[in-house]
Amino acid sequence: MKPNMEYLPGYEELVVKRLPQMEPEQFQQWAVLLKNRTGMRLPDNRISFLVTNLGMRMRALGINNFQTYFDYVQNGREGAIEWDQLVHHLTVHETRFLRQESVLALICEKYLPLRHDECVASPVTINVWSVGCSTGEEPYSIAMAVDDHMRQLNCQYYLGVTASDISRSALAHGRKGIYTRQQIKAIEPEWLNNYFTVTEDDKFQINEELRKRVCFNHLNILDIGAAPIGKMDIIVCQNLLIYFDKEQRIDIANTLADHLQPGGLLILGVGELLNWEHPDVTRFTYANTLAFKRQQNILDGHDGLDA
Repeated sequence: MKPNMEYLPGYEELVVKRLPQMEPEQFQQWAVLLKNRTGMRLPDNRISFLVTNLGMRMRALGINNFQTYFDYVQNGREGAIEWDQLVHHLTVHETRFLRQESVLALICEKYLPLRHDECVASPVTINVWSVGCSTGEEPYSIAMAVDDHMRQLNCQYYLGVTASDISRSALAHGRKGIYTRQQIKAIEPEWLNNYFTVTEDDKFQINEELRKRVCFNHLNILDIGAAPIGKMDIIVCQNLLIYFDKEQRIDIANTLADHLQPGGLLILGVGELLNWEHPDVTRFTYANTLAFKRQQNILDGHDGLDA
């Protein structure tokens, strides 16, 4: 026998917070707002995704009308703060440590020195940019892989990782560098011992030495052309371009290529950009990756990548 919901505690609150069905016109206005502010494309078949994530924020604010919430996020300081919260829900996608081990292998085996005597410069300088870094798992994975590799070679080096994302909440999480046991389950014990400390509440925090090598910066991908980011040796941009139109993907990739040092490496998500061409980069073939190398001037010397 089903319980009488009208007499259950909290039933009236559930009724108040129940959301109405989203009309096509309402979906379109949200899709336009998201595209104008973030560049992201929201296909018609993503209406349930939109409603679910809007609903989480609307319930938190006690709003049960899509139009009211739409107007709210566009007005005043409170609206701007709320927009940041909403963007976090709409743009932060699945991420985890060591998600793309083929990318880490490419960096270590084909870009970094393979022997101690290849460390010509002292220290070796390595500047990395993780675009769309989410809550930090990707940039920290890269930093751990580079550090482990260079330590094994006994090479002195400088590593700077720029980690950018549109979600301020995700960036705050990344800066703290604290993760649960579930989140670090893919990391081998040696790396856990070398790069993490256990907190009082049984979580794992990236140690300070590694955290200070990763700089988290707020960046809207629409403003990437004006980003105050210099030339990079390695740029990783995965699982981001798929949310943009083809022309925007090309524009973003072109801008990233322009941020590469001669001989630098651009790594994109497999399948995210087809038949892309840039006058200064060439495809670099490596298993399970989509990578490109920026051409090197003859006078610049060896670049660490064997085409």
